Amino acid sequence: MTELAIIGSQDVALSEWLTDTTEVDIAISDRTVRATTGKLNGCNLVVLPRNGTNKPMPPHLIDYRANIEAIIETGATRVLTTSMVGTLKPIEYPNGSMCVLDQFIDFTKDRQFSLFSGETFGFADMTDPFCKDLRQGILRAAQRAEVKITPNGCYIGVPGPRFETAAEVRMYAALGGDVIGHTTVTDCVMAREAGLCFATVAGVITVGAGLSDHRMSAPLWHGFRRGHAARFRDIVGELTLEISKGTGVVTPCTCATSTPIERQDTAMKERAKATASTH
Repeated sequence: MTELAIIGSQDVALSEWLTDTTEVDIAISDRTVRATTGKLNGCNLVVLPRNGTNKPMPPHLIDYRANIEAIIETGATRVLTTSMVGTLKPIEYPNGSMCVLDQFIDFTKDRQFSLFSGETFGFADMTDPFCKDLRQGILRAAQRAEVKITPNGCYIGVPGPRFETAAEVRMYAALGGDVIGHTTVTDCVMAREAGLCFATVAGVITVGAGLSDHRMSAPLWHGFRRGHAARFRDIVGELTLEISKGTGVVTPCTCATSTPIERQDTAMKERAKATASTH
């Protein structure tokens, strides 16, 4: 059984670190999703490129629903993602730093926004949108890997692909945002609706408009992305060791039961039952 699913950006070629790798096409409702399965430190993983092709794609065109549906098919109950973000608070979240997100504010539009697309749906409790248990596991893994990481951060989700104006950056920071990006909110909402444990490691690669006198250069921007991807792989390595050994301090979470389904077919009932039994 798959123990951890990873949705990665184009910089995170985590599949290169796995053993016993297999390229698979996961069948979902109306298509297939390409992914890589394998092992890392004895832990069974599935790795999906967020955009489906591992090539650049505007965030509003990503098939977020297909990714979550594919993860459901693998039987995984934990989902870990990486997010390249801009900072709204350069002192607390400087360029090159990392954080484990704990909250978000959603400004996305004109894209898929829910896992539910028919009569089967639920009202998701998003009080704590990111799984507390998985977040603590990431923090323990980062400590063992000697990766400096901030234990929290509020993510502002915006449509993209354009960057923000200086006025927008000031507004988002005043609302309580710490970092800003294009994809994490949609991933998180759909994972919660599916009853999955979800967490995101965010890496700061740019400074919000109007907060710096310097323009972002392409080499510096790509350098931050590569550095974040490398540290993310170190964290995943330690996290998979903990999962495979069963040594983590497990705190009960409510991710599996946080979206009561209003109408559901037999398959969804069985999925909810199987997910709940793992906690």
